[in-house]
Amino acid sequence: MSKEMKKTLAFVAVALVLTGAAAVRLPGRGGSAADFNDQGKKFFPDFTDPMVCTDLEVVEFDNTTATPHPFKVMFKDNKWVIPSHHNYPADAKERLSKTAGGVMDLTKDKIASDRPEDYEALGVIDPLDLKGPLKGRGKRVTLRDKSERVLAEFIIGNEVRERPGQRYVRIPSQKRTYGVNVKAELSTKFADWIETNLLKLDASHIRSVTFDSHKVDPEQMQIIAGEKLSIDRKDSAGTWNLSVPVPPGQELNSDKLSTLTSALADLKIVGVRPKPAGLGRELKLSSSNDVKPTTEEELRSLVNRGFYPTKNGLYSNQGDVVVKTDEGAVYTLRFGEVNFSTGEALESGGKDEAKTKDAAKKAEGATENRYLMVTVSFDPSLLTEPEKPKDELFIPDDPFWKPDTDPKRAEELKAAKEKADREKADHDKKLADAEKKVKDLSNRFADWYYVTPGDSFRSIALDRAGLLKVKEDKPPAGAPGGGAGMPGGFPGMPGGGGFPGGMPGGAGGP
Repeated sequence: MSKEMKKTLAFVAVALVLTGAAAVRLPGRGGSAADFNDQGKKFFPDFTDPMVCTDLEVVEFDNTTATPHPFKVMFKDNKWVIPSHHNYPADAKERLSKTAGGVMDLTKDKIASDRPEDYEALGVIDPLDLKGPLKGRGKRVTLRDKSERVLAEFIIGNEVRERPGQRYVRIPSQKRTYGVNVKAELSTKFADWIETNLLKLDASHIRSVTFDSHKVDPEQMQIIAGEKLSIDRKDSAGTWNLSVPVPPGQELNSDKLSTLTSALADLKIVGVRPKPAGLGRELKLSSSNDVKPTTEEELRSLVNRGFYPTKNGLYSNQGDVVVKTDEGAVYTLRFGEVNFSTGEALESGGKDEAKTKDAAKKAEGATENRYLMVTVSFDPSLLTEPEKPKDELFIPDDPFWKPDTDPKRAEELKAAKEKADREKADHDKKLADAEKKVKDLSNRFADWYYVTPGDSFRSIALDRAGLLKVKEDKPPAGAPGGGAGMPGGFPGMPGGGGFPGGMPGGAGGP
């Protein structure tokens, strides 16, 4: 074998060895061939049951403050809460299960990069990394079970431009970044995780609303009396009636009333603040809507939000609205001080919450909101009771009277009694269910002040000007020259019913 041939074989052998080595370990792609060829595999193969997830944390990076912003939902003390928002109750079981199911199915669809230098462009820098650049931070998502064991953890970054619906995803402890079809609901919006119907109220059950338009001037330390008006209706299809005579030329504004009931049934809240423990406990134990602070902390918490205890009861900065339903619930909505905060300060009253209205108005993007305090009590007289059987003379099918001992008569009496007993049992159950619902709501409202949008406040806290409008002139029915209420006989026909010379003799004519 020639020298040249030996050199060639040697080079080939070295090339084969290097090729084999590359198959095991490539520069910048640490790991085995199996690690390199993980495209198409699941991120978390051991995570197989979404129902075991009891803890979701999403950390975003706030560029304005250059700090991580965590949002967490977890199962604590036998209820779902949002720890980042004072452990406010969350209706999260179904949403968290869907989110966990979406994370469980995450697949490594496409390898995007193994280079840490690409993290900023891909948006997968860990938001908890205190040393990295401020740009290119992603969301860090962590799911845990009840024992705090991590079920899944990853950083989600920018959208993949050439593949709509895909996002860049990286495991925090690994270098590799993938393009991934993300279907999990990873919302960090407070409103997405709470009960959207704060009052748990169906508009069709509203029977009366009372508007007390008093106001409080804290600078002058005086209460400004306002008009007190009520509207009521017999049932959901009935027309609304005003408690005072409607002035001539005016009528109830049906559009405003429709907006009112819709706003009550879907009362939005954009933030929460916890009441002092003693105040919440008092409200839970008291059967009255009145609030009597016993400490300086309790008094300060009320006054700072526009609620003023007096010897005559609690007065609100912007008046009260009392709503009664045919389910026995009596809601009292008290509207307090204005709030112009944004972001975390609006949702949970963080350290950046505006101290004064003037300073708050200067906040960029700030909108008007109002503090709201809700209490609820139970009035069983509002529930419709079953009709009692009337003492009427019994007239049997058989014209010949028979005594109660007659089999047919006895059967009819038995059926009537059973029907009455069923109706009473149904009513008693309805009464008990309604009372429990009110008690549960009362316990929930007792611990919290709410912040509601200015639009909700304006739609609910109506006064005379909001309840009434100029009466619309309706055109008379029928066409000119005839019609209902007009002289001339049949609609659209000349006088006399359309017959020449009037109606024929004997039919109203001459």
